[in-house]
Amino acid sequence: MNRDQRVLFAVLALFILAALWIFRPTVNAENVSVHAVASAPIDSTVCIAPTEYMRNSHMQVLDNWRRTGARDSHPYVTPDGRKFQKSLDTCLGCHGTNRYFCISCHMYADAKPNCWNCHQSPLEKP
Repeated sequence: MNRDQRVLFAVLALFILAALWIFRPTVNAENVSVHAVASAPIDSTVCIAPTEYMRNSHMQVLDNWRRTGARDSHPYVTPDGRKFQKSLDTCLGCHGTNRYFCISCHMYADAKPNCWNCHQSPLEKP
């Protein structure tokens, strides 16, 4: 190979690497298989739903609660009849005991929830 061919090959290789870097798969909540260590409350039977459901769907639950909780005073009723106030404070009542419960998983999954735009983060509380 002459010098021009080597330069062309190097430029082409760098272009391919850059394209692969741009289109690389990113880690998000849907494809995280190993969950970050975040301690749940000791008695997890008081949660509104089973652990696996909450790992996958907690944002949908919180979004629904945000939309409907402010507009109606009806509590969230679980399939087994337990009632919960539709509020992030309901979740933080148990999970807020570990200041890093939310942030550790969100950092691991590279998620950027907007909960703390309105609510005080457990990390900000004394």
